Amino acid sequence: MNKLMMGVKRFWQEEEGTEVVEWALVGGLIVAAGAGVYSLIGAQVAAKMDSLLNTVNGTATYEPPSTDG
Repeated sequence: MNKLMMGVKRFWQEEEGTEVVEWALVGGLIVAAGAGVYSLIGAQVAAKMDSLLNTVNGTATYEPPSTDG
């Protein structure tokens, strides 16, 4: 068995290593769920914010932050 496979096997058998993998999976699932919720209701939230700003300020419009770096 080569060194890489031995290292992977040792990492997998250690409890700390598996715990790190488990928490990484949990974090990934949380991020995926958040992205899904945002894509489903993002436009509705923007419309509500625009309506609220129009009510408060007259004719203001909401512009979300730019994603350009």
